[in-house]
Amino acid sequence: MKLAAGKLPPELLSELLGTIPPADSSVVVGSGLGEDAAVIDNGGPELLVVKSDPITFAAADIGRYLLAVNGNDLATMGAEPRWLLVTALLPEGIEPDQVREIFAGVTRACAECGVALVGGHTEVTVGLDRPIVSGCLLGTVPRAGVVRTAGAQIGDAILLTAGIAIEGTAILASEHASMLRERGIGEEVIAAARGWTMEPGISVLPACRALRDAVQVHSMHDPTEGGVITALHEVAEAAGVGLRIVRDEIAVLPATRTICEAVKLDPLGLLASGALLATLAESEVFGAIRVLEYAGVPCRRIGEVVPASEGRKLIRERTANPLPVFARDELARFLEAL
Repeated sequence: MKLAAGKLPPELLSELLGTIPPADSSVVVGSGLGEDAAVIDNGGPELLVVKSDPITFAAADIGRYLLAVNGNDLATMGAEPRWLLVTALLPEGIEPDQVREIFAGVTRACAECGVALVGGHTEVTVGLDRPIVSGCLLGTVPRAGVVRTAGAQIGDAILLTAGIAIEGTAILASEHASMLRERGIGEEVIAAARGWTMEPGISVLPACRALRDAVQVHSMHDPTEGGVITALHEVAEAAGVGLRIVRDEIAVLPATRTICEAVKLDPLGLLASGALLATLAESEVFGAIRVLEYAGVPCRRIGEVVPASEGRKLIRERTANPLPVFARDELARFLEAL
């Protein structure tokens, strides 16, 4: 069976991760399902956190996407991003001004985030129809400040910030606007969604900072490919727990709902950078929501962590069904059908 575009199937990924030899003693957090960055003890006063991730779906505003998707995975571990290396693979025939634009976008995004661009590699590569830019981002975290996806505890409340599918909606609006117009989507909706990389934005760094400075967070995870549902499965898998999620508490922004209905996509399985999942003790919920709202980040309690024996459930109108599974991101499925 040939693999479709998007993330590897979880069972194949688990198989591959299981073949990795044991890490040396300096590796605090290594490869694992749901753990999106590595933590290394290099003997200094803080631990080193390292992440690599490419930008493949988006062509516009690559620099902002690159910093966000890599920075999000550092931020959810409690780290501050500090140094970036970039590998840029460019299609044959690209214009020098397009290369300059990509470079300027990366340097601008680094300046906005306080990250130093320290190196990388650039080349024109055969067989590409668009630029592919991959980042390796390094940051630091206090020794007692590491937060893991696997840290979710039975009895925890589950919080979700912002609205879901911000990233997927922004890509559809910026890269497939003509198709959306053909499906009856108005210009105001397209224009608004196109700007979502800026506002509400696809970075969860402000939300992570607010939470880690105010409350005791047990786990944080950012939904990416496969949307918020896939991220919830990753939290459950990493922590070995069950989940009870209330569907009506998952906020879907109006433009996302309109666009997804027009192109027949489920927002629960659509690229969701910009949202943050966090688990913490029930007693911390009020303080967490208050500090997030003070930081300008909307937040809702969407469910709780339960024993693994109770399974992963999605509650809607008092009916509990198994949490759905998205074999791949809804955007990947959509692009394949074009």
